[in-house]
Amino acid sequence: MAKKVRGYRRHPIGMKQKVVARMEAGESPKALAKELGVNRTLLYVWKRNAASRPYGSDPDGPQDLKEQRIRELEAKIGQLEAALGRRAQEVDFFGGALRGIAALRQAKSGSGGRASTEKSADAPKRKAN
Repeated sequence: MAKKVRGYRRHPIGMKQKVVARMEAGESPKALAKELGVNRTLLYVWKRNAASRPYGSDPDGPQDLKEQRIRELEAKIGQLEAALGRRAQEVDFFGGALRGIAALRQAKSGSGGRASTEKSADAPKRKAN
């Protein structure tokens, strides 16, 4: 005679909710498991699922994927704002340095104009031989 293979049993959602409520009310999970004929760890799985937390997740962490994504994006915004602030400081620094160099050049040249002239727009356009 072939051995009967027992598959997974499905339990109604209403029953799971009642069991979780009884656990939260303080009833012993061991006694509940014995009464229902299920493994005690299954009761904790039901409790976790009722709280919408995947196995191994931090109970103090984000409860929702949207909330987690919002936290990630807020952290990214903070990083980008910090990088933008650093870039603005660099621009201010180098702008001041260039102004200082331009002032030194004008002081040394005496005329205050550019040292070389720009190419004339009226000059003939020739190709080199």
